[in-house]
Amino acid sequence: MIRSMTGYGRREVRSAGGSFTIEIRSVNNRYIDVQVKTPRTLAALEPRIRKAVQERCSRGRFDVFLGRNGGDERTGVYSLDAGKAEQYIGILRDLKARFSLPGEIDLSLVMDVPDIITVAENKESVEDLWPVLAGGLSGAIEELDRMRANEGTALAQDISGRLETIGTLAAAIRSRAPLTVEQARKRMADTLRRLLSEQPDPARLAQEIAILAERTDITEELTRLDSHLKQFRGMLRDSQGEAVGRKLDFMLQEIGREVNTVASKAMDAEISLAAVNAKAELEKIREQVQNIE
Repeated sequence: MIRSMTGYGRREVRSAGGSFTIEIRSVNNRYIDVQVKTPRTLAALEPRIRKAVQERCSRGRFDVFLGRNGGDERTGVYSLDAGKAEQYIGILRDLKARFSLPGEIDLSLVMDVPDIITVAENKESVEDLWPVLAGGLSGAIEELDRMRANEGTALAQDISGRLETIGTLAAAIRSRAPLTVEQARKRMADTLRRLLSEQPDPARLAQEIAILAERTDITEELTRLDSHLKQFRGMLRDSQGEAVGRKLDFMLQEIGREVNTVASKAMDAEISLAAVNAKAELEKIREQVQNIE
């Protein structure tokens, strides 16, 4: 069973520290890349979250969001330094009286003074929160994994259908190849006879025709193409959850190389058309494989 690299998972969990939502989204990426966003007070958990995802997934770009529900960020406790405020107000009154200054001493003036109101961070115990959050993260990854597996099944079905099309085209090319080789022999012989003013040496003529005919023979390419298609189908069928995206991409390159060689060597319009159609199917498969883990 293959997996897509696109998926989404979500879980909500509750603990003594409040209610939390964990979301994880993934898209295709050449390697594994995990980005984590958490409340500032829980930033210490980011390495653990990243490691948990990396242990369960092999490829893809993952965005993990951990948020506290209800907007109760609980960043800290506010406190007033009454002594400093009293001292500052006294200074302002003294200035006002001594220099006969106009205006009122109001709250806005006092609030401009640094450190009159301070906030002490509420130190949450991440060790106490982590078991609950880890369970929620595991559930979100499981949901993500189910979505990736379902989409992977759909990708495998689509790719299998296109492989069958390529196999059918290859069979058509194989059945027509002997005829094209014989036609090439006749064309070569006729061309050589026209070009030579004297009667050519039969042995030399046969040798040249054999060399040119061998250059247009696509039997080996078709044999390798069949082998590559068989291996590709086996990877799709027997992956057992293994990350096979890179292997499939490599195998596609090998299949494409054989199809291109057939197209370049074949001196036949029907074979050339079949090769072009096969390359079109390969390009569609390549787009799908780019999203396989």
